[in-house]
Amino acid sequence: MGIMRKGHNAWDASQVWVRLWVGGLADAEALAAGNPHGITTVVSLSEIPVESKRRCVNYLHLPVEDDEPMPVQQFDAIMDALTENIRWGTVLLNCGVGVSRAPSLAAAYMDACGYKGIDAAIKEIKRLRPFIHPSNTLLNSLKENLR
Repeated sequence: MGIMRKGHNAWDASQVWVRLWVGGLADAEALAAGNPHGITTVVSLSEIPVESKRRCVNYLHLPVEDDEPMPVQQFDAIMDALTENIRWGTVLLNCGVGVSRAPSLAAAYMDACGYKGIDAAIKEIKRLRPFIHPSNTLLNSLKENLR
C-alpha cells in the first residue's frame, strides 16, 4: 500500500464514517495513481468532472452549486447514490476542495441514516477536517430536505 500523491501533497481526503470519505477534486484525481483506501465509488459534487480515472472505480458526477439552496430532487439523487454505493463499497464524496459541499452532504447523509443529526455530524467532520467551512445557505436547504 503506497501513499497517494497529488502534486507534492499526500492524500488529503478524510474518513468521516464507515466506508465514507470526504475530499476535494484533487483527491478524486489522485485515485488514478493509487487507491490505498479501497475506494470503490467517487461521488463528485464539483462542477468540474473527474478526468483522471481509475479502472474498477465507479464515478458519478452530480454537480452541486456552492452557497445555493439545493432542490429536493438533487438532494434525493445524491442521498440515493450514497446509499446504493456505500452498501457495496467505500465512497469518496468530493467537491472542489472538500470544505463546503462534500462535508455538508456527508453530514446530511449521516442524518438521513439516523447516525446523528446534521449539526452534530458537521461538528464531528470538523474535528477530522478542521478547515471545513460549510455554506449556511446550503446547510439550511439540506436541513429542509431532511424533513
